[in-house]
Amino acid sequence: MHMTIRQLQYYNPAHKLNVPLLKFTLANVLKALSFLHDEAKVVHTDINPGNIMLTVNDDTILENFEKAEAENPSPSKVIDDTRTIYRSRKIPHPTGDLWGRPVLCDFGEARIGDSHSGFIQPELYRAPEIIFQMEWGSKVDIWSLATLAWDLFEDEHLFDARDTEGNPSGTHHISEMVAYLGMPPLEYTQSNDITRKVFDEQGYWTGGSRSVTIPKISLEERVSGLEGKEKELFLDFIRSMLRWRPEDRKSATELLKHPWMADMK
Repeated sequence: MHMTIRQLQYYNPAHKLNVPLLKFTLANVLKALSFLHDEAKVVHTDINPGNIMLTVNDDTILENFEKAEAENPSPSKVIDDTRTIYRSRKIPHPTGDLWGRPVLCDFGEARIGDSHSGFIQPELYRAPEIIFQMEWGSKVDIWSLATLAWDLFEDEHLFDARDTEGNPSGTHHISEMVAYLGMPPLEYTQSNDITRKVFDEQGYWTGGSRSVTIPKISLEERVSGLEGKEKELFLDFIRSMLRWRPEDRKSATELLKHPWMADMK
């Protein structure tokens, strides 16, 4: 591997992936998730731009790296007389169009099976069932994939998840979800003591102890660079992953067949 998808994103002066590259990236990640969820019964739990890397298709990358190391060795030191560590050396960019294929990496936080509890996921990629401390399964990866797609295409996070003082806030995070998705089903709002802190008995938003209000934002207003049918399909693709109830989110296999991904193999 030679570069994360985040590094590739920022290699572009606009700090965005164009539509073909975004679809290509998502198609590869969805194929990985389709295998993980349906066959291996594994939940990745840490879908983010730093965990998607490009394969080395240009052999000159390694050849140039080897030559540079031979001519100017990286500083190193021996630890406890048992191992040697080296300062990192930047890997050169590939030539031409030999950028490689996006691959889902880093399974250090993966879980086997489809029924778990506890906190997982980078904060801004966190599914609502994690914030509400509910049982969770493979569909948490689908939620994260939606936020990942938005980040790569818009060069800004879909969720801010901070209070007015800039501190991380689960209540503000949920309020943004309500703004984008609408109110969850009544039975969802009454699932446990945590959901009942921000929703009343009728399922209406209360905003918790600080009376956090629902922001006036929408996916339609925030998406940029797309018009007409392409915008409509992209938003439908995103919305099919951003659902309150995990069982309502499309699976990775289903998403590969979504009309917005129709031109990908």
